[in-house]
This record gives sequence, C-alpha cells and structure tokens, in this order.
Amino acid sequence: METKIISSMAHLADPAQMAAFLAPIPNAQELAKVLESSGPITTRAFEDEAFTARFVASDGRVVRCYTVADITIDQAELIAIECERIDEWGDQVFSDAVQRAFAGSQSVNLKTGEKP
Repeated sequence: METKIISSMAHLADPAQMAAFLAPIPNAQELAKVLESSGPITTRAFEDEAFTARFVASDGRVVRCYTVADITIDQAELIAIECERIDEWGDQVFSDAVQRAFAGSQSVNLKTGEKP
C-alpha cells in the first residue's frame, strides 16, 4: 500500500502565497489566526470524512503543510508522535517521519508544490 503525501509551503509575509496556501484547507481562518503570531508553531488536524490528516509547521517566516490522504486517525497519531522529534521541517524529513511511523509497512509518495 502506498501513502500519498502532498507538500505545500508559503512565505508568511507574502499575502498571495498565503491566500493560495490557505484556500484548500478547512477552517483556514482559524489556522491563519494561529500563524499570525509569527512565532514557530506546529499543529495538526484530521478530517474524519476524508480520512486525511494535515500537519502544519511554521518557523515564523515560512509555513509548510503536509497532507496525508487515505489514513486512519490511529495512523495520523503515529505520524504525530514521529513529528514531535522533528527540529527542522522539510519534505524529506517529514517523509522519513511517516516511514518510521508506519515501520516500513507502506511506501511513501511525496508530491511537492501541490495544494493540500
């Protein structure tokens, strides 16, 4: 089985990038308020109906979102545990965290620059 990850990023100071980044995210207004703090943050959400998890991390300048589709809430929690070990977020680092969470039982397909 393959786990699909979609990666997107935006510069917090760029309104056009932020609008495009937030557009596909449910409850984007709430996330935007959290990101306005301009400090480092990490957060996550799980959409029960879509079986999709979103992991968001910001260093106060750049925000990244990793959308993982077709997973259970238990699998999302395993990924969240692995994400607690991440100091500096990046595509390969997140992909590696997902691999560890699934203990190699699933392949991971990371697509960068797409909308979550």
